[in-house]
Amino acid sequence: MFKAILLLTNVLVLWSNAFCPNPNTSLQRIFSTGSLQGSLASQNTSTQSSTSPSSIKTPIVQRYHETYRWTNPSSKITHNINYKAEGDISNPPILLVHGFGANVNHFRFQFPELTKAGYRVYAVDLLGFGGSDKSKDEEYSIDLWVDLLSDFMDYADDHIHKNMNQQWVVAGNSIGGLCSLAVAARKKEQVRGVTLFNCAGGMSIFRYEDPVPIFLRPILWFVQKIILSQNGYGTKFFEDFKTRENVESILKNQGVYVDTTNVDEELLEILLGPSDDEGAKEVFLKVFGGDAGPAPEKLLPQVKQPILAIWGESDPWTPVDNGFHPGNKFYQYANGPFDLRVIKGCGHCPQDEAPEAVHAEMIPWLSNL
Repeated sequence: MFKAILLLTNVLVLWSNAFCPNPNTSLQRIFSTGSLQGSLASQNTSTQSSTSPSSIKTPIVQRYHETYRWTNPSSKITHNINYKAEGDISNPPILLVHGFGANVNHFRFQFPELTKAGYRVYAVDLLGFGGSDKSKDEEYSIDLWVDLLSDFMDYADDHIHKNMNQQWVVAGNSIGGLCSLAVAARKKEQVRGVTLFNCAGGMSIFRYEDPVPIFLRPILWFVQKIILSQNGYGTKFFEDFKTRENVESILKNQGVYVDTTNVDEELLEILLGPSDDEGAKEVFLKVFGGDAGPAPEKLLPQVKQPILAIWGESDPWTPVDNGFHPGNKFYQYANGPFDLRVIKGCGHCPQDEAPEAVHAEMIPWLSNL
């Protein structure tokens, strides 16, 4: 069942990325990306691996750093939010926002370089991920996380920076990029720039207002609402999905990382550790089956601040040149300066796969804001 669900999910995602006005490229792109083969290879690797997780010595990754007590203004529930901070508090602040299933440690290469470049660097574990609470009672959405990030910035300005009136740069990967756009749209006076690392089109797989082929819509609904529900096969899917062998294979074989040099034991511990926490399964299923939220094309006109988009060229999940929300079209919607820098031979997480290339683009851009 897990193999069937994962394969079907790949088909749905890849169809969305292939869907375009040119009928000659749609099916061809699905079968030329290698992601369907990668999905099957992932399962073969998982079943054939002779290395048991208990025999692998992983480094110690510090999961918990500082705690911010946040009360959701909608639910009135208070949560412990984990965040990491480095650099002189008098330096300009940067807020880093991770993607689905990741956490503050996915910016392991950014903290030393950005602090050395003269910035105060923060990263927040979004509610439901990393070292933050994994509430079973919240309804997860982009708006929920934007409320959290906006309130965290206010908290840092009031209690850490002590009203130094420093403007922020907000930078995010995947759904973290979408959150960063939404934060900039809301906090126009507080945010001076945005950096996107392969910005996602939504929190979940599809939004129905996207031009999803009619025959795929009931399949999509069935996967999200029935198969992946907690009363369906969701529990089994989550348990099979989060195995070390499967996560490693997805990272290496399905375009998340093209250059797999940095897919090391530290990264696997970063991603796998929180999946054993109480509530992790419920958050995973709620996010996977939740509402996609605002599209980047809806947010971009609301952002007047400069935007730097750094995109891995070979990402099949949020492709720079294809799908419903291609990054190379973002400039058409932007309401301020927009720069796109494409990193060749790079996948979905350029900040971790190709940090040197990312810093070579990001740090000069920051200095010119």
